[in-house]
Amino acid sequence: MLGKLIKNEFKATAHSMGPIYLSALITFCVMLIFFVIKNKPLMVISSVALAGICIAALIVTLIAIIGMFNKSLYGNQGYLSFTLPVSARSLLGSKTIVSLCWVVISFVFAIAVTCFIIFYWVAQTSESVKGIIETVYNALQSMQGMPDSETAIKSIIVILVYVFIKALFLIFKVSFSLTIANTKFMQKMNTILAAILVYFGIYIVLQVVTVLSTYIPFYVAVASKGIALSINDTLIGLPQDTKLFVSIPIVGPLFEIVVCGALYAITGNIMTKHVNIK
Repeated sequence: MLGKLIKNEFKATAHSMGPIYLSALITFCVMLIFFVIKNKPLMVISSVALAGICIAALIVTLIAIIGMFNKSLYGNQGYLSFTLPVSARSLLGSKTIVSLCWVVISFVFAIAVTCFIIFYWVAQTSESVKGIIETVYNALQSMQGMPDSETAIKSIIVILVYVFIKALFLIFKVSFSLTIANTKFMQKMNTILAAILVYFGIYIVLQVVTVLSTYIPFYVAVASKGIALSINDTLIGLPQDTKLFVSIPIVGPLFEIVVCGALYAITGNIMTKHVNIK
């Protein structure tokens, strides 16, 4: 049943996200045409347009996530959703998975657009794909502090895990805020206003804990000779001559993972017992 819920959620949200990526594809094709005819003013305009579409995709993704939770659970579709033979936690889980997928897609899309635009303009000075790649690679290598390819890949993986946790944390905060805003007590206020107030209330409380966690000097460090735990700039288990490249706090993300589990359980309980469907 969970699989069917996820499939239906993708179909529903695709109506919002589809036009964004279709417009990006059209802009991509137009940029290739301008590249072939060597019209630089139009190349600049189309590059700016593609960057604008990328930003719009990130914004629309957030709006789609909010709309998916609010309309399908607490709007006109709410009665139908809650009459399905599934638990409230299954409903919440399916929407969380779909939301997370769209966040990942938009994030990957943003990276792809950035890389494409870089290669698009570097290609002006290169006559082959190999020349483009070599030019970009040499430019990166010339930057001070750039690591070797293996260390760079490890750094990207660690950063992606960090972003994944942040995205999941955001989704659970949004779902919790909208759920609280649709309880009988909070519906005396405007639903969206109530959700915003709840969200920022959660944000302030959790931000205090996050700030306090920065005083605990535990980090995940990506260095030239591997990945290790770092305490006060000391790499545990790695040689002293190891060169540090990326260091990310670990206490904050671990705390956020715990909070995500708590928010999931609490939100599911509120959806089951206390939500007032319009």
